[in-house]
Amino acid sequence: MSFKVRLGLVILIVLIMFLLHNSFWLWDLDGRVPLLFGFMPFAYSYYIGYTILAVLAMRLVIGLAWPDPPDDLFEQTGPDKHSDH
Repeated sequence: MSFKVRLGLVILIVLIMFLLHNSFWLWDLDGRVPLLFGFMPFAYSYYIGYTILAVLAMRLVIGLAWPDPPDDLFEQTGPDKHSDH
């Protein structure tokens, strides 16, 4: 995958997470939705789900943004190539 595509995906993930974090739709909704499981406010459960999504998004961003290893890192070398003898 090219650098531009990976950069575009990283920017898109960050923008989506930013929009989900600024949960302006919860301001009025939280008072109208009953407690989940009888004790948990809706906004609290939303942020539990958001936290799990943030962990997955960061794993994806790290996978996309981390530089590729050099090609010669995975080449097989014989025992005589790196010896001092």
